[in-house]
Amino acid sequence: MRLLLALLLLATICPAQTSRVQILAKAIAKAEGYGIRGALPTRLNNPGDLKAVKGYRYPGQTGIGKGGHVRFRNAHAGWAALEHQLDKIVQGTSKRYTVNMTLKEIARTYAGNYLVWSKNVAHNLGVDPSVYLWEILDVPPELSRL
Repeated sequence: MRLLLALLLLATICPAQTSRVQILAKAIAKAEGYGIRGALPTRLNNPGDLKAVKGYRYPGQTGIGKGGHVRFRNAHAGWAALEHQLDKIVQGTSKRYTVNMTLKEIARTYAGNYLVWSKNVAHNLGVDPSVYLWEILDVPPELSRL
């Protein structure tokens, strides 16, 4: 019930065209420090603080910054890359993540300090870190992976 109320609140605050993926992307970006002057994700136009993947170049990637983080041409390219990664989870094509994972489970792979990251993203969404991604994104769970 709390998740539903939080998502309804977010829907009233955010424009109508804002999808659940975009809402989650914004919560991740805030947890990563994107938008803070001088923060690495801001300087690299990388709201998801995405790292380089060997043999893969993100659309709009212009280089690799400190710590292996991707540098994007502009903020639009960085947002598109983060949302694309989240779309892959929704579509079931991500190699690391599924909608059947909780924020805390995702954080174990996604972030260095996973407990703090999962709490921050959950706080930004108004949910608990134990909530499943399928609940946040309003998609069915992957039955084949349960």
